[in-house]
Amino acid sequence: MKKIPLEGTLVGAYRFLFTNIVSIIGVMWFPMVLVAAVIVGGVYLAVPHAWLVGDFSHFRPEQTLTAPIWLARLAIFVVSLLAGAMIAVGLMRHALGLKQSTTLIYFSLGAPVWRMLGALLLGTLIIIALAIGCGVLIGLTAAFGAKLFVHGYAVAGAVVLGLIIVCAFFYVGFRLFFFLPAVVVAEERIGLGRSWELGRGNFWRMFFVYLLAVIPVGFVAGMVLEMSILPVVISQAIRLPHDPTAKDILDFLRGLVPLLPLVAVVLIAQSIALRGLLAGAIGTAYKAITAEPAAGQPEGAASV
Repeated sequence: MKKIPLEGTLVGAYRFLFTNIVSIIGVMWFPMVLVAAVIVGGVYLAVPHAWLVGDFSHFRPEQTLTAPIWLARLAIFVVSLLAGAMIAVGLMRHALGLKQSTTLIYFSLGAPVWRMLGALLLGTLIIIALAIGCGVLIGLTAAFGAKLFVHGYAVAGAVVLGLIIVCAFFYVGFRLFFFLPAVVVAEERIGLGRSWELGRGNFWRMFFVYLLAVIPVGFVAGMVLEMSILPVVISQAIRLPHDPTAKDILDFLRGLVPLLPLVAVVLIAQSIALRGLLAGAIGTAYKAITAEPAAGQPEGAASV
């Protein structure tokens, strides 16, 4: 299997973000508005209105388990999954060059969206099954190790096994999911096996591409939030008495409410940049790794 061109993939990711920013926003904004509307509507209809104004004097834990709240959670979960699949398909069509025109608004419940949703759910179920199996394995190792070895050695063995399993999860996750959006859109199938095949020999390249997309975006977003929000939080915190009551804490939280629009703007911008970079990286890597080798170039020649 050919290698992902690391430098070319990163250049392609940032080029896609900056040259297609209008289409990236166009693909994302309407599905995100739908999710926000369902969240707001679900909270308004299911949550006692007294909680929304900060009155928890009659709060009881069992109130969080009522049927309306569970229905609201289910609606939010389903709409969020659909919106995520919809956005992934829309961005990947642009990243793969299947759509050249600018997208200003995007909504689709066509077959590609359902295939994307099915692929993501199936991959998630595989990860969950592996997690359950590994949890049982760690538990058995700790139980039998405690009988066969000194307690300290048994615990150390369970910890080492746990670390190995965590590393294995990262490996399986990248192999399963990195190329999955591109395979679903370009090859029109739920291609977990194909995604796994394309990732063979490319784990570290996929890992570094992901890190070099996530870290800069997270760093910039974190710096903006820290410089704009931290002074307000500190100024509110120093007003709290030494032994604050529930009312003092509630007043403190109310004082932070004006910061919510700024936090929302930063988080939305972070999501747009991150999704755009990852879509650009996946699309660039997929096109490079599935391209036919040029005449005279041996198949599988590595590029950096």
